[in-house]
Amino acid sequence: MHKAIQAFLADLLPVCCKAGLQLCNEKEIAYGIQLEFAGGTGTILLNVYYSEKKGISTVINGSGANVLRPKLESCLGRKSEPEKIALHKWQAWIGSDECGKGDYFGPIIVCSFFMKTTDAAKLKQIGVCDSKKLNDKQIVPIAKKLYADYPDCSHSIILKPAKYNEIYAGFVSQRKNLNDLLAWQHAKNIDNLLKLHPETQGVLIDQFSPSKKAGNQLRKSYPDLQIAERPGAEADLAVAAASIMARYQLIYAFESMSKFYKLKFPKGASKAVKEAAKVFVTQYGKDRLGEVAKLHFKTTKEIRPLDLFLFR
Repeated sequence: MHKAIQAFLADLLPVCCKAGLQLCNEKEIAYGIQLEFAGGTGTILLNVYYSEKKGISTVINGSGANVLRPKLESCLGRKSEPEKIALHKWQAWIGSDECGKGDYFGPIIVCSFFMKTTDAAKLKQIGVCDSKKLNDKQIVPIAKKLYADYPDCSHSIILKPAKYNEIYAGFVSQRKNLNDLLAWQHAKNIDNLLKLHPETQGVLIDQFSPSKKAGNQLRKSYPDLQIAERPGAEADLAVAAASIMARYQLIYAFESMSKFYKLKFPKGASKAVKEAAKVFVTQYGKDRLGEVAKLHFKTTKEIRPLDLFLFR
């Protein structure tokens, strides 16, 4: 569990206890932890996530009719979900998001999605919303529907670990970093969609870098295009659709790796991930670790002192 989540829970749990919410179960999930609280005869689930870009975020699972929801919301210091604000006034635009950068195993995926305001009702009907509010079982059918109904409206760049490690090394040799690589992926995706949809009025990117590198790169080719990079952009339907499609590809990639190598590959960079990496090296050798993992993660160095004989 990340230290930031530990600190958050150290403050939250006593407040919940005073409010009559007792922690009865917890389990690790991708990028965070899921807590189950009991109160009276009912229970309610809370997902707590951490990312370097957004810090701590929380999602209360289940129906808004759950009688424990108001109590948990009060403990979290909110009375309702944050008010949604308009991120732009475009009639036709591209949203772009990525996933996988916090996972030691698996690819990095950037997806971009084009939509018009006239698509909004159908996208909501399909189930498009902030992907953090959806589990993997919910993501899959929504993504499949998006691919089927909007075949020319999305573009993805999927860098599997072997290719990712190769490209990342090239960026490092040029004194560039992961954010530069992500900026290249976003810009390439968006460029492809702009050629298909010249009516695009603007581009919204879920911000991953304070320096807004994706926008800077895009402006070299599209100096007059309106480009916004903002945190929390998943509130926008186009960005949300891109995020869902990216997560679908990530789910598929992990399933494919597990089937091919006959091993379970946890998401994130937890202790379980480190143990899985050691199992992989035991079975396949250190030279093949780059087939499934992003080697520049500190996890690579952390497993070596424990298994030096495997790396000689």
